[in-house]
Amino acid sequence: MSRANAGIGWYFVAMFSVAGVFLVHEMPQLWHSKFYLDGQTLLAATPAMELFAGSYRASAWLFWPVFQLAGYLGLDLSLYSSRFDRAWFVMNLLWALPFLAMIWEVVRRMGARAAPSDIFVLFCALVLYAPFYGSINKDIVPALMMFAVTAALAAGRLGTALTVFVVLVLAYGLVVRVYFLLFGTVFVLAYFLVDSRTKMMVALFAGTMVVVLSFPYIPRALIDIGRAEYLEDVASTRINYSFDDYTAGGFALNRIVAVVRVAFPVELLLKSPVYAPFVLFRCYVTLLMLKAIDQVGGMRMAACVILAFTVTQAVFEPDFGSAFRHFMMAIPLVIYLQSAFGRPAGHRWGALARPRSC
Repeated sequence: MSRANAGIGWYFVAMFSVAGVFLVHEMPQLWHSKFYLDGQTLLAATPAMELFAGSYRASAWLFWPVFQLAGYLGLDLSLYSSRFDRAWFVMNLLWALPFLAMIWEVVRRMGARAAPSDIFVLFCALVLYAPFYGSINKDIVPALMMFAVTAALAAGRLGTALTVFVVLVLAYGLVVRVYFLLFGTVFVLAYFLVDSRTKMMVALFAGTMVVVLSFPYIPRALIDIGRAEYLEDVASTRINYSFDDYTAGGFALNRIVAVVRVAFPVELLLKSPVYAPFVLFRCYVTLLMLKAIDQVGGMRMAACVILAFTVTQAVFEPDFGSAFRHFMMAIPLVIYLQSAFGRPAGHRWGALARPRSC
């Protein structure tokens, strides 16, 4: 890879970062203020660090030092979701900096390139996701978790990446978001059983049968909390179901259909053309995942993480907006996959990028 090509790649990284920060500042005027409701709830939550503390209470405990820093700096966040002043922007900038630094570091480790597909992925990570990473949100923690996994993969340490993933996801599921336990379980099954697109389809069918048989024991309350009806007033992109969700067959069919809908959310184009960039990005990532699922090593692990999270989202997500926001955690792995496909087999990441036929 030439220095000129790498230089152009870094130029786009810098330009997109600046554009992202600009959007963070201008988002309430350009779109809407619903992005900040989650942050307002998080600010009001009572911090707690205990088993199954819940996403808001446990996240409030994790972010307590940041909120204390905000108070020390004199930032009044009492009207965070409705008053968009200097304090609001400074806080959002503080929240955005770790994500921006994380993206820059992944690009540094994998190498910047000026390929159109690389530029597209970086645009989506740094500009399209600006409303999500540029606001108080819980999803920065899973994103940093996946960054740790990505750093291990970029260094060629697959065993370390697997260990880090399992430990962090287990801890996060036990304390913060219980559905991460399902996410981790699906990943382990996918990683050890699915090494081709055919096996992926077989595994999804087998999983559907397991859901039907175990339906009486499904923790329905946890799912209903996530899909609470009051969210109708918040989300205009709610994922509605076609089948009776309170029967075994209907529940399973709804989730199978939801996997496809989350992976290829083309129906959003019928709601508004403003969703087109999000639709294009999510479809591209799904195709990237399908392409990588029959690779070996780090690329297959990254693909299995994306597959497992997509399946988990199909079970719990109430709307497409939440699905896009929560998918922020996978951005480091998406950049890793995108970069790995452009590497020659002899590159130091090559052992993680060769197809099984090699």
